[in-house]
Amino acid sequence: MTSIEPIESADDSPRHLLALAGGGFLGLYTATLLDALEAGAERPLARHFDLLAGSSIGAVLALALAFELPMSRLVRLIRDHGPEVFSSRPLPASTVSRLLDMSRSVLGPKYSGDRLREALQAEFGDLRLGEALHPVVVPAVDIGSCHAKIFKTPHAPGSLGDGELRAVDVAMAACAAPAYFPSVRIGTRLYADGGLFAVAPDQVALHEIEYFVGIDPARVSMLSIGTAAAHYQPSEGLNEGAGAVGWLTDGRLLMTLISVQQQHVKAMMEDRLGERYLHLDADWPTDAGLGIDVATPAAAKLLTKLAHATLQPELLLQLDRFFGHFADPLPFKAADQRTCEPG
Repeated sequence: MTSIEPIESADDSPRHLLALAGGGFLGLYTATLLDALEAGAERPLARHFDLLAGSSIGAVLALALAFELPMSRLVRLIRDHGPEVFSSRPLPASTVSRLLDMSRSVLGPKYSGDRLREALQAEFGDLRLGEALHPVVVPAVDIGSCHAKIFKTPHAPGSLGDGELRAVDVAMAACAAPAYFPSVRIGTRLYADGGLFAVAPDQVALHEIEYFVGIDPARVSMLSIGTAAAHYQPSEGLNEGAGAVGWLTDGRLLMTLISVQQQHVKAMMEDRLGERYLHLDADWPTDAGLGIDVATPAAAKLLTKLAHATLQPELLLQLDRFFGHFADPLPFKAADQRTCEPG
């Protein structure tokens, strides 16, 4: 079963990749940017890319793009279902409330994942990877064997993929962050969030197109989008003797991993692709009350605001230059920001 067109490697045309980072509810920033780009393109955004890649919430967005689900629907999904999937509570402010928050994941996952699956099921139904309209790769971790797993559409002779798997199951596996959501069983295997090794899936995408499809990286351009975690710094400094409480409070350990991985991958991709690599992200706001599982109206408003601030006139010019690498340039224009305001 396959409806996807294989990626051709015989011709010399340029290839274009889209990589979407992970970050839980912070993915509202990513979705809002994608919605604005898609509105400017005036057609499904995935049609401008040869390969899509996403980790965690980025995997949900990449899969949605692969099936040409409108990004405006994904903005609403994250914004409206976030409080049910995660929490409508702000970051805990006192020592006692922080300890109580941490205790929620001591004996089991902090969240059941049931609301997330319901929301994803409403969008993807029983669609399978082999029915995707565009190639996509999604990292996960096989926790039984401690091996990396890349879920794939069957898009190349050297990459036959996982065409029979349901998109919902793959998305749930990609989002199964340890201690936050339960691991996800697919067949006989248990999977966890691929963000454990690839919060930013840029290298996964480049490796796929280079080694499994056979495309020279010199022909590759990549657009990468983060989750507003650039230059993250904890609101309270860590001291030399910080233990579990110091590192796990406010999600500091996970946010550090997210930010540092994205920074490192960005530097390597810039070295490999040069001007054919463009990374969009926002600096982490100081004392903003954001977190991967903070789904408050204030967090939604701020993430939307950060996405709109990213799309400044100078960036639009940069996007125009970047998309000039395309054989069929993206007809980008500034979208009406009112279409993605929280309401």
